Amino acid sequence: MTPKPKPKPKLALAQDAPAPHPPSPLERLTAVQGELMRKTDRISLLHSALNRAGSVVPVGHALWVDRRGKPRLLGISAQESFDRNTPFAQWLEAHLAGWATQHHLDAPHTATLEARRATDAFTYPYGCAYYAPFAPRADRGGLLFTRDIPFTETETALLGRLAAMTGVVDAALKGRKRARLSGRKRIGFWAVVAALGAAACIPVPLTALVPAEVVPSAPASLSSSIDGVIDDILVEPGARVSEGEVLARLDATDLRNELSLAEEALSVSEARLRQTSLTSFINEPSKRELAVAQAESDLARARRDFARDRLSKSEIRAPRDGVVLFSSVSDWEGRPVATGEAILRVAEPTRVLLRVHAPLAHGEALRDGARVRFFLDSDPITPIEATLTRADLEPVPQPDGKVAYEADAALENDDDLPRIGARGVAKVYGDTAPLGYFIIRRPLTLARQWTGL
Repeated sequence: MTPKPKPKPKLALAQDAPAPHPPSPLERLTAVQGELMRKTDRISLLHSALNRAGSVVPVGHALWVDRRGKPRLLGISAQESFDRNTPFAQWLEAHLAGWATQHHLDAPHTATLEARRATDAFTYPYGCAYYAPFAPRADRGGLLFTRDIPFTETETALLGRLAAMTGVVDAALKGRKRARLSGRKRIGFWAVVAALGAAACIPVPLTALVPAEVVPSAPASLSSSIDGVIDDILVEPGARVSEGEVLARLDATDLRNELSLAEEALSVSEARLRQTSLTSFINEPSKRELAVAQAESDLARARRDFARDRLSKSEIRAPRDGVVLFSSVSDWEGRPVATGEAILRVAEPTRVLLRVHAPLAHGEALRDGARVRFFLDSDPITPIEATLTRADLEPVPQPDGKVAYEADAALENDDDLPRIGARGVAKVYGDTAPLGYFIIRRPLTLARQWTGL
């Protein structure tokens, strides 16, 4: 007998497999609840609760209602931020205020919104609303859902469950507390607090770090006695000079010419006086002209002396021994000067003091007799002790355009004096105050300047 052929196995086609069923509303609610329970802050909880509500039940808008005080809206679905000052928010909050008056917000509530405002042509497309309070406390708020068709009983049950879970997670986030310290740690904490409080009461002097420089004490200022142009500066800045030494000369060309003319005029007047004196013995009219000739001679002599005095003032001489102070030779040569304009200064190197320039914020530390420690820029390690002797009551402009209080301090050690012009930082010690005030005074001053309080 001929064997029968074996039947070929049938291949299972993909289209023969059963299609997966879409998740049920309860499964979607369970997934959303699991997502809400994993939230660690209120902002992410708010966005998830509002934006994921539509995956459980079809809604037009989901809104977060806060009932701490007057009912207000904190968020809306499909929007990153919510402005409560918009007309739509104010209109919807007016509805919530009316529901709260009628105690409709204490329990789940279904209502119909008056979708058209009387003040304008605005029409809200979702006139059906359902409010579900939070759990475990309904007075904390709830979720408001709106759409264009009424909510069914099954849908309200799902949305109520979603709102309840949201309230529970929100309450858990708000009720999270820090772990309490153990007894030993609590004792250590309060011991540190007590130590800091005691340290804050320690009296310390109020100090201020301000720029300072070494300046001469009572220098002799040399100014021009006449109007003119500086022809030559004969010394360099910082050079030692002796009393009577010529330091600078003014252009004396006109002065020498005036002296020559005055001398010639004097010679003429003296010759006329001699002639008049000789003829006065034989000529009577000449006797009357003798007094006039004598007056003209005296006037010519006075003019000669005046021209000679002006010529002598073209040279500026040192009034005493010391060091000459000025900016530079090139700044003065060829420069016109007026009568009384200061040009040079002569100071004694052994007579110096400390000039302090305190900004307005540090003016309270400047008082007579205050201790000063001066740190030179060239030697910031070794301080120089000084005592404040004078302080200005009003700030004065500085070369950098700012204003500051200027004060002078006398150096206590006369053995090793710094050179004139040396600069550095001075630490001024003012009145004593608690250490706590010393620490917070600068931040407090800045805060008052910013806030105006």
